[in-house]
Amino acid sequence: MWDDDAILLPGECRLGRYHVAILRYTPSGWSPTTPPLKALVTNYRLMLLPQTRRQYPPAVIPNHFIMQISKVEMGYHTGVKLALKNGLRLYMTVSYSEDDNHLTETITQMMTTPLGNAYISDPDEQDLNRLISFISQL
Repeated sequence: MWDDDAILLPGECRLGRYHVAILRYTPSGWSPTTPPLKALVTNYRLMLLPQTRRQYPPAVIPNHFIMQISKVEMGYHTGVKLALKNGLRLYMTVSYSEDDNHLTETITQMMTTPLGNAYISDPDEQDLNRLISFISQL
C-alpha cells in the first residue's frame, strides 16, 4: 500500500491524490491504458504508481520538469496533457468520480510552488524509461 507520509520529503506536503489513466492514440481513437495509476501531487513533484498487486516504486516527475499543462478533449475523454522537458507528452484522464479540473489546478499549483532547497534533481532517466516502457507495453 502506498503510504503518503512515508514517501514525503522534509517540507513536502500533499496537494492532491487522484486515480488516473494514461491515454494513447490508436487507429481507433484515444484509448485508456490499464492498469490505472495512482497519482500523488505534492508541492515538489508528481508521483505515478500503477495499481497492481506487484509493488513498483513510483515514477517521479519534479515540478520543474513539467513545461506545460493543459486540458484537452480526446474523443470521448476529457483529460490533461503534460508536456515534459524531455519532449515527452503524457495524456491522462482522471477517474469518473473525480474532476480533471482539480487535477489541472493542483498540478498548476505544484508548478508555481517555490522549490527552495528541497527537491531539485531531474527525474532519473531509468525511471522515465521504465514509465515509457510500461506504457508502451499496455
